[in-house]
Amino acid sequence: MPPFHRQPEWQQPADRHTQLVDPVLTVRQLSRFDFNLRSLVRIDHALVFSTPKGSFEAYPPPRRPTRAEVVANRYTAVYEVDMGVHRWTAELTLPSDNDAFEFTAEVDLSWQVLDPARFVASGHRDVPGLLLGELQQAARPVTRRFAIADSAVTERELLQAVTVLGPLGAPAGLQVTWTLRLRRDQANIEHQQRLQAIDHSAAEQVRVAQRGMEVDVEADRRQRQQDALQVERAMVYGTQQQELLLQQQRWQHEQALLHSGQQHQLALQHGQQQLELQQIEAQKIDFYQWHLQQGGVHSWALHLAQHPEDSQLVMTSMREDQLRMIQAQMDLVKQLLSGDAAENYELEGPKQLALRTVSDILNQRLPGVPQSPPPLPGGTGPAYPGVVVDAAGQVEAGRTDAGRGDAPP
Repeated sequence: MPPFHRQPEWQQPADRHTQLVDPVLTVRQLSRFDFNLRSLVRIDHALVFSTPKGSFEAYPPPRRPTRAEVVANRYTAVYEVDMGVHRWTAELTLPSDNDAFEFTAEVDLSWQVLDPARFVASGHRDVPGLLLGELQQAARPVTRRFAIADSAVTERELLQAVTVLGPLGAPAGLQVTWTLRLRRDQANIEHQQRLQAIDHSAAEQVRVAQRGMEVDVEADRRQRQQDALQVERAMVYGTQQQELLLQQQRWQHEQALLHSGQQHQLALQHGQQQLELQQIEAQKIDFYQWHLQQGGVHSWALHLAQHPEDSQLVMTSMREDQLRMIQAQMDLVKQLLSGDAAENYELEGPKQLALRTVSDILNQRLPGVPQSPPPLPGGTGPAYPGVVVDAAGQVEAGRTDAGRGDAPP
C-alpha cells in the first residue's frame, strides 16, 4: 500500500518520556487512495476518525480499521491520541480573606486519556490547563472565606469542595488523580518561622532557667549534705581531739603526781641522807674532839690510823715534841725550885708535880702520859664518844654507842 503523500496538519515529536500537554500527536486529512496506517501509527496510541457527519469514531490500541472500513465509512481525518499516563506538578495562587495575603497550593496531577473520541470532540489541547482551571474554579470561593493563618482548615474545606465537584477532566474523557497541598505565602511562612524561632528560644531559655533552678536546688542540697557531713566529721574530730586532750591532761597529771611523788621521795631521801650525814659529821666531831682532848700522842695515833705511810714523819715529830716538852718541863721545874717569889705552902702542890714529872722522866715515860689507859667506868663503855668497847677493853668493830651498824669514820 502506498504511504501518505501529504504532510500532517498537526504533529508533535513525542515519545514515552516526553511531558505532554496535548495528547493528540498527529492530525491528518485522508483521501480515498493514499492510506497506510500500519506503518505510521504506534501500537499504544489510539486512532480517532472523523466522519462526514462531524462525529468521531475511536479505535483504541491494538484495534485498527481496515482499508475497506475506511472507504466504507468515508473517514475524512484521523487523530493519533496518546493514551499513556502523564504526570504534572504545578503551583496555584489562591486568595485569602485578605488581599494582602494569598495561599499557595501545590498540585500533583496524574492524567490519562480514557475516551479518545470524547477528548478529540472536546477540542481541548492543554490538559494541565484544563485541570488546573477546574481546580481554581472550585477552590477560589472556598479559600476566600479563610484567613491566611487558617491554612489547615482551608485545605480540609478545599479538598471536600473539589471532591463534591466530581472527577476532574471527566467531561473531556480524562481519568485524573490529584493531590493538593495548601500552605501560606512565603512572607507569612518566614514570619511564622521567626515567631516560632522566638518561641523556641523563649521556651529554651525557660527550660534552661527551670532546669537551672533544679540544678541549683540539687547543687544546694548536695552542698548542704556535704556541709552536714563536714560538720559531723568536725564534731567527731573535735570529740576525738577533746578526748585526746583530756587523756593527755590525765597523763600529764599522773606524770606530775608521779614526778612530785618521786621528788618528794627524793627530797625525803635527801633529807634523810642529810640527816645521816649530819649525824656522821657530829660523830666525827665527837670522835676527833675526844682524841684531840687526849693529847698529842692520841692525835698522832689518829693521824697514823688514817695515813700509815706517814709513820716516819710522825715518829720524828713526836720525838721533837717530846724533847721540847721535856725541856720546857725541866725549865719550869728549875724555876719553881729556885724561885723565891712565892710562899712555901703555895709551892707545895707545884713542887710535888715537878717531882712527879722528874720521876716520870727518869722512868723514861713521857710527862703527862699514863702508864696504862684510864679505866672506863664499870670496865666497859666507849673509849671515845661513839665507839663501843667490850668487857676486855677491845673496840667492837661496826658498832657505836647508839646501837648503829655504821663503823666510826
